[in-house]
Amino acid sequence: MTSNPTTSNQATSSQTSANQMIESYFAALSHQLADLPQAKRDEVVRELRAHVLDRLAQPTPPTSDDCRAVLKAMGTPEEIARQYRVELLLKRSAWKIAPWSVLRTLSRWTLTGIQGYIVFVIAMIGYTMGIALYITALFKPLFPHNIGMFVSDHAINLARFPDPPPGTEMLGAYYVPIAVAAGYLFTLVTTVSIRGIVRKFGRLKQKISGIAVSAY
Repeated sequence: MTSNPTTSNQATSSQTSANQMIESYFAALSHQLADLPQAKRDEVVRELRAHVLDRLAQPTPPTSDDCRAVLKAMGTPEEIARQYRVELLLKRSAWKIAPWSVLRTLSRWTLTGIQGYIVFVIAMIGYTMGIALYITALFKPLFPHNIGMFVSDHAINLARFPDPPPGTEMLGAYYVPIAVAAGYLFTLVTTVSIRGIVRKFGRLKQKISGIAVSAY
């Protein structure tokens, strides 16, 4: 049985179009990751390309529609680059706490939607509390009557100027080490919480690994 030349040409044309689509996609992704070292950029592109080719593996050559469905499920190169930078930052800060770096990256993530905005707000609240505790610990020796843990019948105050807060100062000289420890704890919990929320929203590798081929 002879094959239909027209059908064969159409299949070849469709496969060529799919290959061009893939090359164009990863060229754009490489451009979006231009700030990364060449070796790291090549590693990311190579890994994601392997996922795409794996998803397109089927008995018949993939069509341009197949390719478009897989790439659409992955997200745009801009989205993948932003998500990768967030994950890279969180990986680097697994045992280090760098609030300014985290906030700087998350501020860019807020542009991607509600997920980034939620994480940014949580980070701002947690890090602000931690920094506030550090500042009160720093200035406690200079203003012992204005800073501390003042407990009254209606509230607990840590600082007030120019008059001292109402209530009784409960910690005295112990306030400084306790405030430093509490500030560190706020910073640590905030960083761990951010990592957990990012994992809950879905990591890049999980997203790519879960791309459905049923869209074909």
